[in-house]
Amino acid sequence: MSTSSADRMVLIHGTVADGRGDAPYQADVVVSNGVVESVIPAAARPIGGYDAEVIDCAGQIVAPGFVDIHCHSDLSLLAYPENESRINQGVTTELVGNCGMSPAPFAGDMAGLASVVSTIDVVPELKWQWDDVAGWLNKLRDTPAASNVAAQIGHGSARFAVAGQSGRALSPRELDLLEEQLEIAFDAGCVGASVGLMYAPGEGASAEEIYRVAKVVAKHDGLLSAHLRDYRSTALIDSVNELAEPAHRAGARLQISHLRATGGSGFEDTLAHIERLRDEQDIAADSYPYVHGHTTAIQLLPSEIRMTGPAGVLEFLSDDLPAGARAFAASGYLPEQVIVMKASARPESVGLSLDQAAGDPWQHLAQLMLDCSGDVDVAVESGSWNDVDLAMKTPWISIASDGTALNESHQASVPHPRSWGAFPAAYRRMRSLGVDIGEAVRRLSEAPAKRMKMSALIEPGLRADLTVFDEQIFSSAATFAAPAQGALGLQHVLVAGAPVLLHGSRTGSRSGVFLSKTNGGVTTQ
Repeated sequence: MSTSSADRMVLIHGTVADGRGDAPYQADVVVSNGVVESVIPAAARPIGGYDAEVIDCAGQIVAPGFVDIHCHSDLSLLAYPENESRINQGVTTELVGNCGMSPAPFAGDMAGLASVVSTIDVVPELKWQWDDVAGWLNKLRDTPAASNVAAQIGHGSARFAVAGQSGRALSPRELDLLEEQLEIAFDAGCVGASVGLMYAPGEGASAEEIYRVAKVVAKHDGLLSAHLRDYRSTALIDSVNELAEPAHRAGARLQISHLRATGGSGFEDTLAHIERLRDEQDIAADSYPYVHGHTTAIQLLPSEIRMTGPAGVLEFLSDDLPAGARAFAASGYLPEQVIVMKASARPESVGLSLDQAAGDPWQHLAQLMLDCSGDVDVAVESGSWNDVDLAMKTPWISIASDGTALNESHQASVPHPRSWGAFPAAYRRMRSLGVDIGEAVRRLSEAPAKRMKMSALIEPGLRADLTVFDEQIFSSAATFAAPAQGALGLQHVLVAGAPVLLHGSRTGSRSGVFLSKTNGGVTTQ
């Protein structure tokens, strides 16, 4: 089988779930020159067959390629353009620049921004070969990858370029400069902006600053993605309102990132609250099918310490390590709920929960932070399966991984299994909860694509990004013990018409494209 996107091929005998949410139907999908040429119902199949190469999809679901609206492949996609972790679960498009973090702009202080966004930098060997947002986007554009990618500008990164690491309030002049940075990013090809109100320096954003960001996003009809300030169940509705009000006032489309509740009940009330907001404004969310989150260890510290930035956190820990241990312990988590996922200078600690450390577990974490110059990531058991199921059953919540583009060769950190398995895990969980096939596929593909003002439908004229899987067994094999596992039951994946996965094996094709609102590569609704 050739892997050229110029070839004409037909996915024959499959059951098509086209992304609209309707019941699947028997049809053949004809692909030519990288796009869907036609969708031919089984009853209209030509008697003499097709003058094209054929992929027999009998007994399989033919779906749009999955769209990961919330991931952190900003840097790793450049190091691993084969993108095994996403292709091997059916993901064909990623949106990077989430949680307020992007690897540009940095206003001449690359090392400073690298420390601010260290949690997304899992490939320390990669050299940053750009000076600004346009340079980073051009690097993504010029690096052929197995998947498509679109980018957002991280508000925290833009804020860093204006005012450094601190979470202090911005002056009126700095707010103007922040808007300029966002304008530059949209002009360079970003499709949205993200805020991360739990991460310094974005944590210092006032209501006025959030409104100014939302105003620029609305001007460009982009997406405003939001890592909320506080996901604890007692603060979740207030945290939603903190973003919803300025987004509504500015007319911006709001996407709540990895919506969940930690520390108790109340998630159902939050969903009902957002339902009411949806009557008045454009707001939706995404979620992943796990109870463990994954973030920088700094996030376990109180806000007043986090807001000092990475340098301030290290100074605090260095001045009084026992006080640092007490600050970590005040997070309320149990040591066995916290797994070390990245510790650059202490690899022997990676993959272990804090209760496996010798001595005081929280002092161990504080010392790890010092030894690794703050570059420590953790996975934290912080949600409930009941809340996961509520999210999986909610139609306006898209599926996203919060994961990263990786290959099996990756060694610098232990990946959360969501990087390899979020989409098949979510599909199987939705199906077990009674979600129909067509609706489950929509939540994985067209629903997140529409939030980006793109389309993932199987429709003539649209880019042929397709995923073919066995509905009976499609599920995740990735675990914390062995995360680098491709999905079960995944048969074929096409990106821009070229097979990147064929009969369960990667082909080596890197036919993905960079998507922006300025290059004609995006199909808008």
